[in-house]
Amino acid sequence: MRGFVFAIAVLFFSVPFCAFAGVTTVQAMSMGEFVSKINDAAYDVTINTNGTYSFDAAGYIEITAPVEGIYDITGLAPSTAIASVTVSQGTPLANGGRSFQMVNFQELHPASTDAGGVAQVTIGTTARSDGTGSAYPDGAYTGAIDITINF
Repeated sequence: MRGFVFAIAVLFFSVPFCAFAGVTTVQAMSMGEFVSKINDAAYDVTINTNGTYSFDAAGYIEITAPVEGIYDITGLAPSTAIASVTVSQGTPLANGGRSFQMVNFQELHPASTDAGGVAQVTIGTTARSDGTGSAYPDGAYTGAIDITINF
């Protein structure tokens, strides 16, 4: 059995028409820590925006639970309506040559920025193994996500 740690270490944010947006991590998203039992199919670990999670027990043994990410996007125009927020994979969760794809992103955001120009975004996703039959090496797997706020 092989152990590995999913983690989101690098986040890239894109906010159109706002060159000075900042990011404050309220709660860093983590895909938890699991032992990979077998990689004979694509197995998933999912963290939802409400903190609930699931994983394919055929492929993994849980060590620590995943947690959703909560981020304050700062420096935005105060009290401005948010049309939509898009979250996507910037780079897969990787450790050397092996990686997990992040798919099926979920997000929660307010209807508008607050009076201080802050929007809190909560993020969930699914990390999916490649199912090639090759073992994943022990260690932390890090990746990047892109968040775009549309006004």
